[in-house]
Amino acid sequence: MSPLALAYVRDTVLATIGIACGALTMAILIGVPLALVLARGGKTARILAGALAFVRAIPELVLAIVAVVALGLGPIAGVFALGLHYTAVVAKLYAEILGSVRRDGAEALQATGADTTTAFLVGIVPYAWPGLVSFGAYAFESIIRASVIVGVVGAGGIGSVLVQDLAVGEYRGFAFFVSVLAALVVVVDLITEKLRTRAPAWLTLSAFGAIVIAGIAAFALTDTPPWRALRNSPRHLASFFGGAFPPDLGADTLAIAAHGLLDSLLVAVAGTLGGALLALPFAALITIPVARGWIRGTGWRPWSLPAEIIGRGVIAIGRAIPPIALGMIAIVFVGLGPRAGALALVVHTACVLAKLIAESLELGDREAAEALVAGGASASAAFAIGFLPAALPIVAAHTLYRFEWNVRASTILGMVGAGGLGQAIFNEQQLLHYHPLLTYVLVAIALVLAIDFTSARIRRGLPLETMTLN
Repeated sequence: MSPLALAYVRDTVLATIGIACGALTMAILIGVPLALVLARGGKTARILAGALAFVRAIPELVLAIVAVVALGLGPIAGVFALGLHYTAVVAKLYAEILGSVRRDGAEALQATGADTTTAFLVGIVPYAWPGLVSFGAYAFESIIRASVIVGVVGAGGIGSVLVQDLAVGEYRGFAFFVSVLAALVVVVDLITEKLRTRAPAWLTLSAFGAIVIAGIAAFALTDTPPWRALRNSPRHLASFFGGAFPPDLGADTLAIAAHGLLDSLLVAVAGTLGGALLALPFAALITIPVARGWIRGTGWRPWSLPAEIIGRGVIAIGRAIPPIALGMIAIVFVGLGPRAGALALVVHTACVLAKLIAESLELGDREAAEALVAGGASASAAFAIGFLPAALPIVAAHTLYRFEWNVRASTILGMVGAGGLGQAIFNEQQLLHYHPLLTYVLVAIALVLAIDFTSARIRRGLPLETMTLN
């Protein structure tokens, strides 16, 4: 590879890392104070929760388009689009984590004269810390994947290069950057796994400090200074929204919106169901009690190790490649349209659910399965009858969460030609037809909000307490 090509690869990867670091910095610095407001409760918290729910429902594609309009092309737009979305996510999840911690220690400290801040820092934060770190690490992984989305609409990084290579038929370059992206996600996953499980607090804080510095550097290295982009953004946003209102409610536009909504919903359903069915055998392949023979009572078997390693490798790669990149690959094989989007979500959902289901099964009670084996049943029958049913509630919860996520993803996949609302949104954005664009955006937000509300009500009815720990 020539020095020029190496420089191109370096700059592309650094732009992606810069977008992710800047977005996480924004999400943590703004999301944590908002989480404290939510955790305190009250009328202000309820109003804030509603506003954050609305922001979370806006697909990253829409936020990226608005950010590009307001701030111009380049990494700054990507930082603000992803930063805004994950600010809402961090605020909600961190508030839930803080709210789940028992208040006994904090109340005891306050009873002895400690002020509220001291009681919070000493009596609550240490117990919530593992959950806070775990979700922060997961958010960074998710932002790395989502950076492809903002790149597609002009925020730079690997996403922009993937679209360019696919458009001109440069499949070798496309495959190379998909591999680079997958490797980047795997590396981040390994690092964050260390932070989630065994890292002391000082190392976690140092890692976040490094991310903050990288985010600041990403701003400093952009061609357009951030303050100039922010200074001009109100005028650009006013022009954008002024040109978009009122939404186009003509018959043709509504027909396209209805067709796109149906396509997005079908893509999400097909991707979730297909992925869940495919995830079960993969989960059995990597679940330690099954893969290593413990459920059979025979102990570890060396010949099962290659199958387990291959299964874990396939799952790691499938999780590492963002759905939008998988959608680009699927288009090459099955052509444009919803089939490509469904295939992309099947692959990604299968790999994500396989890991989650395997982890749930490893925590489950396997006494019934071992009793079946002792009575002469095969390992497969013991897994299907004695092992899997106990985990079904938590498996159903994971599947519902993925369905919510897939609905959002299905509205994005269309921007690379995989059908659905995303295709209509992307087409109108490229043509600067803002009235129909607003219509499709509002339909996409309404779809996500409806699915989130329905899924949340279903999850509340699941008997998750049936999952026992060993």
